[in-house]
Formats: sequence, C-alpha cells, structure tokens
Amino acid sequence: MIKSIKLLLLLATLNASLYGQNTSDPTIKTFTIKGNVKGEITDNFAYLYYGDIEDSVKIENKQFEFKGFTKDTVVAKIYLPSAVNAPQFYLENSAINISISVDKALKDGKSIQTMHIDSVKGSYSSELQKEYLNFYQANAGKKDFNKLLYQKLTVFFNSHRSHPFSGAILAELALINPILDKQQLTGLYSILDILRQDSQYLKLYKRGIEKFDTYAVGKPFLDFKLPDQNGNLVGLEKYKGKKVLIDFWASWCAPCRKKNPELIGLKQQFASDDFEIIGISRDKNKKQWLAAIAKDQLNWANLLDQDQKMENKMGIDNIPYNYLLDEKGIIIGVNLSAEEIRKTVSDSLKNKS
Repeated sequence: MIKSIKLLLLLATLNASLYGQNTSDPTIKTFTIKGNVKGEITDNFAYLYYGDIEDSVKIENKQFEFKGFTKDTVVAKIYLPSAVNAPQFYLENSAINISISVDKALKDGKSIQTMHIDSVKGSYSSELQKEYLNFYQANAGKKDFNKLLYQKLTVFFNSHRSHPFSGAILAELALINPILDKQQLTGLYSILDILRQDSQYLKLYKRGIEKFDTYAVGKPFLDFKLPDQNGNLVGLEKYKGKKVLIDFWASWCAPCRKKNPELIGLKQQFASDDFEIIGISRDKNKKQWLAAIAKDQLNWANLLDQDQKMENKMGIDNIPYNYLLDEKGIIIGVNLSAEEIRKTVSDSLKNKS
C-alpha cells in the first residue's frame, strides 16, 4: 500500500498556479470561484478568507460565487458558519470551480458539522498536483524511493522556490511523512525563498524538524505512563522484549477507525511473534472512547491521554499517527502504513531466524 500524502490533502486542495508566474489563461487578471455544496446546510452565506481580505456571498440553491483579485498565489479558506472547520486551498487569478461536501460527525459526545473540498478545477496547479502525485505513486514502492524523491524535489524546489506548494510538501515530509532524513530536508529548505513562503507551512516544517532530534528512527521512545480503561497506569516497561506499535487515535477520528481492522489483522498475524499494540487516544469523552474500543473490538492495551500532554510533548498534531518500536524501545518506523508495518516486522523476524 502506498502511503497517502496526508498533510497536502489535509491542509490544502492543491490548485495553485506557479507563484509569481502567468500559468493559466493570460487574459484572466481576476479570479472567479464558483462553488457548490453537497449535504444539508442551514447557512445563508459563504465566506472567503485570503491574506488580509474577508469576503462573503449569498448561497442560493447550494451554490455561491466569489469574484476578486490576488497579486500572487495565496492560501485561502472557504468557511460556512455552521461548520467547525474551514478547508484551505490555493487561490489564483483564474476561473475556479470548487465542490464542497458537508457532513455530520460525533466528537467528544457532541454532534458537529464538518466540511471538506471534494474537487477543484480550472487552475494550472490541479495539473501540477497531478504530476507530483503521479510521480509519488509510481515510485513509492521502489527501494531507492528516498533518493528518487530527493532528486525530484531538488529540481522542483529550484524551479518553484517561492511557490507555497513547495512549502506544503516540505512541511508534510517533516511533520507527518518522514521519508527523507533531516539533512535532506534542511537542504531542500535552504532552496526555498522563505520570505515568500506561507508562514503556516514554515511553522509546521519547523515543528517537524525539531522531532528529528528526539523522536526519529534510531532514537528511544518517550517514557510514559497513562491510564487504561480501568484506570491502571501503563508504561513501556511492561513490553520490553517485544516489538510495539504505538497508535495515536480517537473515537471521533474517521480515518483512525477505518484503520482499526488493519491493525487487528496485524495483531492476529504476529500474535506468536512478540508483537503488541498500544492505542493512545486523545478522547475527551471517556464513554465515547470505551464504546469505540468495544465496537471495533480493539483487544490490546488502550490508554487515554485526554489532555494530549504526551502528543504535545512529542509534537503530534494530526491523527492517526504511529511509532513502531523494537524490543528495546527504540524507534524503527514512524507513521507507517499497515503494509509497511507488516514488512518491517516480517523482515525483522527473518533477520532473527
């Protein structure tokens, strides 16, 4: 399974033109955003934020339209008052069509409304995004992917030093998808025109790069003690001599719940090979947490970090997130897919035999 490019999809639908260059229709000097909303909404207005500008338009028949001008490609947000989040995308002077979905979810025992961007069409960067994702997917399974990705991004960053897409890629690789090492990341960072990069991506990159010194592959995992379902404090000392997957999740996190069957499969596959899983939840609502454990049949140690003290100390912003540890508690993998965990554990067992 190829690991998804998580932060890029989380933070922005990548629809920007090349920063500071005329990459779409040269006759277009303004932008038009035509949007449509799927799902049940009660909102009468949609809001657009970019730079220091705030704009609003009336929603009619679940459709809206913004018009304006932006000097450069910028990170923008579409917002509906009833939703708890505001999806981000790259705004350029172009004719853009955005499809948005609104869904209801349960978080900490309360019903909330979330929104996400399904698609963005009409800009050059949708092609730029497609080209990068195609490269990633075509090469991610290769043994020398680390080298290939670094070579690809070196060329890309030199061509697009000021483009916020470059900053988004770098932040994702530093914070969530640690394919490249610290030296490679800092080398790519040095190529960027920092003064024209989006500040949120630079902050995320810096948060991620700080973890490389403390919680990277080859480093010991954080010593911790957290309560289980019965209030008993559990730490890593109980699992010395076993490989351990530390899985950060929450009951309201749909991607987390979707991965649980894969984790159950891993637990079953390596049941006789000293492999254990520790689930650490950031749930505020204990009843909801316990119900999710029972419903998903999570038959491993489940611990609760309600105040996210552990996650904050380790710099974990997004879930699901995981660490794979060896028998001595040393990190051997960070944020791996189920297939990557399976391969790493299997290879380790072969080396022991």
